Formats: sequence, structure tokens, C-alpha cells
Amino acid sequence: MAQRIFILSFLMISLVQCSLFEDARKRRSPEVRDLPRQARDDGANLRRRVVVLPFIDKSPYATGASVQAARDTVVRQLNMSGEVVVLSAADLEKPPQEYFDEDGYEIEKIIPMARKIGAHAIVVGRIQEIKTRKIGDSVGLFRKIKAEVSALVNVEMYSTKSGNSIVKESRSATVEEEVTRVAKASYTDKELRDNPQLVRSVVRAAFAKMVKNIILALRKMSWTGRIALVRGEKIYLNAGRLSGLQVGDILQVAEAKEEIYDPETGGYLGNITGRMKGTIEVISYFGKDGSVTIVHSGSGFEQNDIVEFY
Repeated sequence: MAQRIFILSFLMISLVQCSLFEDARKRRSPEVRDLPRQARDDGANLRRRVVVLPFIDKSPYATGASVQAARDTVVRQLNMSGEVVVLSAADLEKPPQEYFDEDGYEIEKIIPMARKIGAHAIVVGRIQEIKTRKIGDSVGLFRKIKAEVSALVNVEMYSTKSGNSIVKESRSATVEEEVTRVAKASYTDKELRDNPQLVRSVVRAAFAKMVKNIILALRKMSWTGRIALVRGEKIYLNAGRLSGLQVGDILQVAEAKEEIYDPETGGYLGNITGRMKGTIEVISYFGKDGSVTIVHSGSGFEQNDIVEFY
């Protein structure tokens, strides 16, 4: 009898220990990823990060509101694509307006600042021209007037890695509006140009046509991030859940690339590829778009080192 009680007690203790061990093992297990590993081998689900600079107004008839509306349209559509994260231009080391003259932005001076905040590309939009036309009855008490406003705009996107222009495109759009004027003269060109609703509508329509090509160009760019901080066994990155990283992802680390500038003009020429240091594994997230990693292989990781999908 005593032997039977001993055996039962031993079995119960073993079951409890196994249960506790299983609970501890589950607590240590990494978070389940949203996508299977085979779906992420090329890093295709990682979002590219861009800085959209304040748009440029080259038309004497556009307004500050219309230029802002055009930029808002591009930013909104890029974010809605699910493939792009638009970084704030306010996060740049200096305001981009400091590098602006009558010809546009000095992109070669803005690129290093954009690279520091993890941007893959810089987008610049311009309103080149706005034209107006009116079609309708010129006489009579009731006049049917069709107001027609057209805009010519262009967008250019620069790679922060190479410094080269990778998208350069111009588009036009036309917006019409029909109204009835009673006992008044027909619309004048000035009235059409000063109609903020029409001007905003036409520049929005023109810029919206170019977002698709911006996204297609970004897809061809390799994804990179940066080490923001090394503290003990934890390595913190400037990209996380918002950028598409998932717990369990393995990233390779290379030392920061040395930037080369023309000694005479000060223009950015390119960079020298750094040596490979090893790999790290994403274990959690922090902040709006940061991730926490641990060493998977290698050593000597430092702040500002470059990370790429492994």
C-alpha cells in the first residue's frame, strides 16, 4: 500500500513539474509572426520610407492652399498603399527650406539628412502651370457657363542610397464646372484662377496620377534600416512594425557606409560599402516604428550600422 502511494505521489509531482516547464517554455517562445517564413524570404513585405518635401509652386496662379492640397494628396495615397511609410520633413536635421532657391531644392545637401532618419527616397512635386478657359453664352439673362481649369505638374524622386533621380514625370489634368449666372457678366479668367476649389481639384487630380509610378519605383529599391542604439544584449532599430518587420525576422548588419563628397563643389558622390558584421533577430517592438533585436551571429554592432533583410 505504501509503495503504491509513493508511486502515485511521484507521478503527480512529475506531472506538475512538466506543466510548469511547459508554461515557462511558452513564456520564452517568440511571438507568432503574421506571415510564414517562406513568404518573407525576399523582404517584399517591408515598407519603403520616403520624405515628401514641401511642394514647389512655379505657377503665378496657384495658392499656398493648392500646393499643400497637392502634397497632402500624394502623402495620403502613398500611406494608403500599404507599401510606403511617409516620414515627416520636420524630422530632418535642418528645415529643407534652408536649401531652396529659385531653381528648387539643393537635393544633394538634403539627401544625407534624409538618410540619417532612415528614408529610402525623397519626393519633390512642382506645379508648373495653371490655365483657365470659359465656355458658355455671352448674352442673355440666364447664362450657362462652363469653367475649365487645367494644370501641368511634375514629380521627381531621388534615391538616398545613390543620390540619383529615379522618377521624373510630368502629368496634366483638367477639371470642369458648370454654373448658371443670372444677370451677371460671364466668368473672367481671373475669377477662374482665384477659385480655390477648382485649382485644388485640378492639382490633386494631376498629382494623383503619378503615385502609382512612385510606388513601382520604390518596389525595386532594396530595403535598409539603421541601428539606433546598442544597450547590453539589446539592439534597437529605427524600423519596426509600421515598416513591416515581424518578430522572428533575421536581418544582416553591415558597418555604416562612408559618404564621399566632391572636394570642390561639396556635392554628394556616393558611398563606400561597409564590411559585414553579422545578423540580428527581431524579438519585439518599441515606439511608433522601432524594433528590439538580439544578436543572432557575429559581433561588434554599433549605432548607425546598416541593417538589411537577410
